[in-house]
Amino acid sequence: MDQKMQIQQCIQDCQQVINQLQSISNQVQDQGLKATLKESAHHLEMCVNECKFASTQAP
Repeated sequence: MDQKMQIQQCIQDCQQVINQLQSISNQVQDQGLKATLKESAHHLEMCVNECKFASTQAP
């Protein structure tokens, strides 16, 4: 698997985790935990955006 494909696979894997975190946060009653889960998903979204940029730079 070439670098670009590896980055794309990582992006897909991270997007699944983001979706899971968002889904869990929607089910949680504790507001502190809900905020932490949403923040975690947001941080992963920022990483995904950086990886998307990196994939455009990969050979």
